[in-house]
Amino acid sequence: MDIRSLRYFIAVFEERSLSAAAKRCFVAQPSISTTLAQLEGDLGTQLFVRHSKGVIPTDSGAQLYPHACRMVNEMNAMRSMFVDSHAPLEVSIALTPFLSGALVSQVLKTLLDEIPGLTFSLVDASEEADLRFTCDSFVTDNDVFYQLWEDNYVIAMINDHWLTEFASLSIKQIDKLAFISRRPCDIQESWNYLLQKQGISMDIRAQVKTEEYALDLVAAGLGISLIPEHSLRGRQDVTIRPINDVALKRVVGIAHNKGINLPAHLINTILSMKPLMNNKTAAI
Repeated sequence: MDIRSLRYFIAVFEERSLSAAAKRCFVAQPSISTTLAQLEGDLGTQLFVRHSKGVIPTDSGAQLYPHACRMVNEMNAMRSMFVDSHAPLEVSIALTPFLSGALVSQVLKTLLDEIPGLTFSLVDASEEADLRFTCDSFVTDNDVFYQLWEDNYVIAMINDHWLTEFASLSIKQIDKLAFISRRPCDIQESWNYLLQKQGISMDIRAQVKTEEYALDLVAAGLGISLIPEHSLRGRQDVTIRPINDVALKRVVGIAHNKGINLPAHLINTILSMKPLMNNKTAAI
């Protein structure tokens, strides 16, 4: 077993295809097949089940995957110790408009503090970029996703709203209330399904694109809104209440296309930020 065989294994696991893994690794497909067979022989277990459309990982393959990723990342980190990490590094980052600006800014600051020579350009979510701030619901099979924090959705309202009398809310209590809607929203389909299932209708007073705009309208008394809790960081002009009969949340992180080769010290810095972000969000 060597690091190359683990790289090939990871590529096959993520692509679910020997041919796609070969293209990703810039080798011929027989090299992938031979290396996998040798790895299975070394481990004494079958890692994939082949079928006409590709491969499916076995339980052994699923168990090996996180260990293989860790070993490859550690090897990359070891190599990066002897690379000039101060060399200029330009990275483009796409920002999804409905994510918490405060937490995104903290991530960007940490990247700049931890990676000497880093400069980045921020682009719209619709543009091509090296990295993307996004939610797990928008990640495709062609992406690698690094989780940073979780957001629980809550109901936001003006401070003197009658709903503030309750410590938590039933979804039935918001039926027919004035509502500030957001589009795009990562849980829009789940929210609409829930409302339809419960027979609830909202009195849509406004539709906005960002959480900040929605909160401004809530603070002005135009209606309530469904908002990720972390987006209210530092605001004193609105009150939030959890929904006690349904759990809605999103997982936020950084993603990039599997075909993009990024420096190991950049990836390792992103991976190291998860405990930091968990501490910061817990303090909100």
